[in-house]
Amino acid sequence: MSPPVPASTGQPLQNILWLVGERAGRAVVTASVLGLVARHLAPAGFGQLNFAITIAAIAAPLANLGLEGIVIDELIRRPASAGAVLGTAFRLRLLAGFATALLLALATLFGPWFTTSDAHLVALVAFTLIFQPAEVVDLWFQRHLDSRRTVVVRTVAVLAGAALKFFLVARSAPLIAFAWAQLADAALIALGLAWAGRRSPHRSGAWIWDSKIARALWRRGAPLALSALAVALALRLDQLLVPHWLGKTDAGIYFAASRLTEVALFVGTTMTLSLFPALAASRAHSPANYQARLQSLFDALSALGWIVALGCTLVGPLVVRLLYGPAYSDAGNVLIVQGWAALFALSAGARWQFILLSAPTLLNLAAALIHVATLLALGPWLTPRLGVIGAAVAGFGAVVASGYFTSWLFPPLRACAAAQTRGLLIPIAPARWRSLLTTFRA
Repeated sequence: MSPPVPASTGQPLQNILWLVGERAGRAVVTASVLGLVARHLAPAGFGQLNFAITIAAIAAPLANLGLEGIVIDELIRRPASAGAVLGTAFRLRLLAGFATALLLALATLFGPWFTTSDAHLVALVAFTLIFQPAEVVDLWFQRHLDSRRTVVVRTVAVLAGAALKFFLVARSAPLIAFAWAQLADAALIALGLAWAGRRSPHRSGAWIWDSKIARALWRRGAPLALSALAVALALRLDQLLVPHWLGKTDAGIYFAASRLTEVALFVGTTMTLSLFPALAASRAHSPANYQARLQSLFDALSALGWIVALGCTLVGPLVVRLLYGPAYSDAGNVLIVQGWAALFALSAGARWQFILLSAPTLLNLAAALIHVATLLALGPWLTPRLGVIGAAVAGFGAVVASGYFTSWLFPPLRACAAAQTRGLLIPIAPARWRSLLTTFRA
């Protein structure tokens, strides 16, 4: 293998445009497929399928070991050991993915918590987690700000997965077939990333196991994984509780809105990971530059949040009617509420990077507990009165409490609370728009 080469000099803005473009394209394809699948399965079946997807999404942090940002940081700190970092991270996540998928499948199949049909769906979708180690390839490209290569293979995989779902709808396939399609989606993306990695121009050296690096990744990642698990559970707890509060039909309506707002959250995660290498590097070399980049991260994610919130408010109900049909009409108002929740959720996502670099990770766990407490306090009170809208309002209150107010409540987070507030006020601060663009280009 060729020796490691210096890091790429790609620009964050160019990388973000590739990633956001891919997310936007995927959103169009996903929305089209979602609409067809939702109409085919009807709200009750659509709710069952998405309940299984939500369970797997909650378990994903355990399978990922919280290593996304850490791997990029280690690649920056250990440029001569890139192959060892990547190979060790891949093997750790492979083991964790298999263990998490197996435990989740066994818990659902043999535990008393699910009906038989729900257990089969959850167990099947859980095995999408065994393909997530391939995402280490994507982290290598993100470290070099060269995500256009993974964008291409992901796009091809998404189109192939969409074609499969179109075929299933045309054949009037049963619900379980769409769970198999989720597994096929994950496999196609993993194969595409492996292909891109084999043809990467950025030489990392052989992907080997290094026990010293493994211990370092584990020490840094394990607390983050547990914290991320708590956050994932908190942020998706409403989706787990809605079937219990309101039944499977209303759950399908709720999920119809949630799947659309999650696209925005995925875009926000993409932007964050693309900006993280420069943020981590600036912290080590220039506190002033670190603060400027942190503010730019809050500004960028808050700007995205405002676009989502206003878009959901202005055209959300129309999009729901066109996409899902009259059976899902109540999802339009849910989408409006969730759009505004996304504004604060995206801002909290930027705060997570501050915690990763500059504050105790247990603060995320504490914020997650406040999220859960707020949701459990508001949900049972609002849902009997307002139905699915009440569940959405309860989720909004929980996101605001845990994602913003805790920045002022917890002393270690007050250092970024003002930056978070300035980010949320970005629409009325045009003077920062140009500096935001300049930071992306740097």
